[in-house]
Amino acid sequence: MGRPRKNPHAAPTVLPKKIGQLPGFFDINTSTDPYWEALLKRFSKTARVYGFSRVETPLLEDSRLFQAYYGNPDVPLDSLLSFEHGALALGLRPSQLPGILRNFHQQKLHENPNIYKWHYSGFVASKDLDGRLLPDFEYGCEILGSFNHLNEAQVIASAWEFLNSLGLEDLVLEINNLGSLECQENYSRALVDALSPKKYELCDECNEKLATKALLVFACQNLDCQSVLAEAPTVLDFLDQDSHKGFTSVLEALDEMNIPYQLNAFYVGKSVCERTNFTVKYKNKDQMLSLAQGGHHLSQAQNISGKQFGAFGFYGSMNRLKNLMEENSIEATRQVLSEVCLVPLGELAAKRSLRLFRDLTAEKIMVYDHFGLSGVKNQLKVAQENKVPIALIMGQKEAMDEMVILRDVKSGMQEIISYDKIVDEVKKRLGK
Repeated sequence: MGRPRKNPHAAPTVLPKKIGQLPGFFDINTSTDPYWEALLKRFSKTARVYGFSRVETPLLEDSRLFQAYYGNPDVPLDSLLSFEHGALALGLRPSQLPGILRNFHQQKLHENPNIYKWHYSGFVASKDLDGRLLPDFEYGCEILGSFNHLNEAQVIASAWEFLNSLGLEDLVLEINNLGSLECQENYSRALVDALSPKKYELCDECNEKLATKALLVFACQNLDCQSVLAEAPTVLDFLDQDSHKGFTSVLEALDEMNIPYQLNAFYVGKSVCERTNFTVKYKNKDQMLSLAQGGHHLSQAQNISGKQFGAFGFYGSMNRLKNLMEENSIEATRQVLSEVCLVPLGELAAKRSLRLFRDLTAEKIMVYDHFGLSGVKNQLKVAQENKVPIALIMGQKEAMDEMVILRDVKSGMQEIISYDKIVDEVKKRLGK
């Protein structure tokens, strides 16, 4: 049977000469971008120090998950990137927290009287009202289960410590307490009564919020509105005894850890959470930017699961952090990833260096190997650039004699050591 004939009338397949990333999206390459390397490593290190374990949820979820999270199961979200696949209605995550809460409930972890501490980072995406894509790289930490006010303070401390480690100056931690849902209902009524006579001094968006979710008026950035809102009653006067006591405990814990904060009785965040709410802000030129925001996510958890369980944490845009570090010319020094650099010279030495690589890594010694470079000068230059303290040089003669040249990269001093003693000598030099 012959080969099928080509259709002479079919249009030829023309591939574009250059296929780039989608508009607004970006790549993360830690080998070429020291900012991403610094951000990811510092966040992971801080989370680890505070006892958070890594969690990763899928990019795609049942779109009903996001509708439940935002409290509107009947109307599709305008900002959600969604599509149908057979009988499934899928949505691309605009935030990772809905998946975190879904995962916690799905594993029935809420049935255990334990504390679970999770951290996450990854791509998210949504769209604006004009249909433009809004990609981002989100990071966050969340504690779930049976935790107390001291645990809340630790979460706040982890956000503060991470952001302070980036070299951004004059960060401000703002904190507030919105009380229980009952407190918020009482406060909302008082707020409507106080602001209704001044409705003509407020923007249209604020008047709409007064009719739906009054506390969100404080998220308005209009200067005229802010001057009116400054005279409104504060939520702190409407807290019940438990909310007031818990908030006092959080503030006292922050004092113990010497973490500075500003009490902002009008802070409500992008979405109103219960009880403790906080944000870490940074003044960039004439604009105050939120680098992390957090609070309790009790209502969202119950919307998703139908169950009540504790959930408290923060999230922010890591892409925003990267841009700010670049704009402010903050040096993002690379971490020293290696303790020893192998410098093989010649085919036989390269093969023997593979055995040396294995013996060193078996002792938990971090090794930089680049067998593709030629010449001792080039390889020692790489060792200096990567701030590797020790170089192990092996040429043809050393490979045959089972010897290794140990060189102190900084001073240039070197000595010849037999192969059977080299690992112990390296450990001694590194203090291991």
